[in-house]
Amino acid sequence: MHEVYKEASIADIQRVLNYCHRHNVTKGGLFEVFTTPGTDVHMVIVNSGGNDQPLEQFRPLGAFYLNYTRPGAITIEVDDPHFDGMPERKYHVAAIRQIIDLLLEHARPGTTISFNDLPSIPKS
Repeated sequence: MHEVYKEASIADIQRVLNYCHRHNVTKGGLFEVFTTPGTDVHMVIVNSGGNDQPLEQFRPLGAFYLNYTRPGAITIEVDDPHFDGMPERKYHVAAIRQIIDLLLEHARPGTTISFNDLPSIPKS
């Protein structure tokens, strides 16, 4: 089920999208961007793993969507409250929210954001 997490200006949506394109997995980043052909709707997959790890060790942490429900909306998939899923899932959703917040605040050309110490993911 999709939930609107944040509303942003079209300029901010484009800035976040550009950052994710510039920091995709093939360039050593954590993001994979998929665009619905012929639309301005984008899914951004966020992978876990560090810049020093090979691509084979990256694992999807979660995803968020730009302009999925309407222009300027940033949505995430959240579980139905009656869904008995994995307990770790709530940490993944919290981490995606933190990543969105960091992107909105800091994603600018020439910047690199560190996502290494997100407090919502418990250390094992």
